[in-house]
Amino acid sequence: MTDSTCEVSVIVCHHKGDFINGFLDSIHASVTNFPFEIIVVSSDEKFDISKILPIEGNLISVSSIYSEELPATKRNLGALHAQGKYLAFFDDDVEVDYSCLAWFHDSMENSRDKGVRMGYGKLHNAEFTTRFDEAGSFLTWTGFLWSRAEQNIEDKGQFDTEEYILAGKSASCIVDKNVFYQVGGFDKDFGILGEETDLSWRIWLRGYSVIFVPQARGVHYFNTKFKPSTTFYTAKRVFYNGCRNYITMLMKNLGTVRFLTILPVHVTIWFLAGVAKLLTGKVEDGRNIFLGLWYVLSHFSYVMRKRNIVQSTRAQKEKDLIPIIMKSPKPSYYFYRFCRYIKGSVHG
Repeated sequence: MTDSTCEVSVIVCHHKGDFINGFLDSIHASVTNFPFEIIVVSSDEKFDISKILPIEGNLISVSSIYSEELPATKRNLGALHAQGKYLAFFDDDVEVDYSCLAWFHDSMENSRDKGVRMGYGKLHNAEFTTRFDEAGSFLTWTGFLWSRAEQNIEDKGQFDTEEYILAGKSASCIVDKNVFYQVGGFDKDFGILGEETDLSWRIWLRGYSVIFVPQARGVHYFNTKFKPSTTFYTAKRVFYNGCRNYITMLMKNLGTVRFLTILPVHVTIWFLAGVAKLLTGKVEDGRNIFLGLWYVLSHFSYVMRKRNIVQSTRAQKEKDLIPIIMKSPKPSYYFYRFCRYIKGSVHG
């Protein structure tokens, strides 16, 4: 290898378990014309990095970092050790196509003159491999996100074009390292749920762009029979983190007018969801929603200080950004989501 400059730092967020072996095998099989490194941030003290063998002409290093923190902090920690021009974040329960990394890198390089600094890959459901797990998401007037591949719809080529999105899943994404640090990285207070959307939104606000890269493909084992969501996402993570993080994200990133219009609607929906949970006997779920609401109320000045930082550095006008990142799905979508949320199947 004549050029030892690292182009991409692959940072994989690992909790515990064996799914990471499949990810490492898949990333090991990557075909690229540039050098990259692999950084594993793991909660497993016994994780053995030595199983990863060097790839002649591609891989320049492998390393492992121990951390018991949640994903947002783990990814920031991995980024601190990264040597690459780009940071490619993956979850340990993803397996990527051999060309995924190359597509990510080339899309970032070829789109730089358009201001693109972050991209999300296409993920399929590992149980039903012709069905989507992720194809990009957008903001709605409710403050919640609309995932356009909702309900694991079949991939018929309808999302095969690179295009602007608000965000996707950090289970498979890439970001320019300089811009990552310019906007402050992942918000560690989020822990898990929504941290990638918050990051993408801040990138948009700084005047850069985020795209969906359909050629950067992979499969995701989460929320399948191989890894049911109920074994990983506790009521606290779904309802407390969900409520707290969504409201915090909106408070930080919305412009003034939509802060005053979307945020009240969003908070009201959370309140009604909490009441509905209690009335249907799901006391723990309802309690966690109200704890999330209480967090925002009790930390209001703290969140507003975050907002002031984000808004004071924004370079993108709201009137220009909203048409790109905001969509309006059919009314039936909202009814379907609310019903599933009350039933507790938010990730189903």
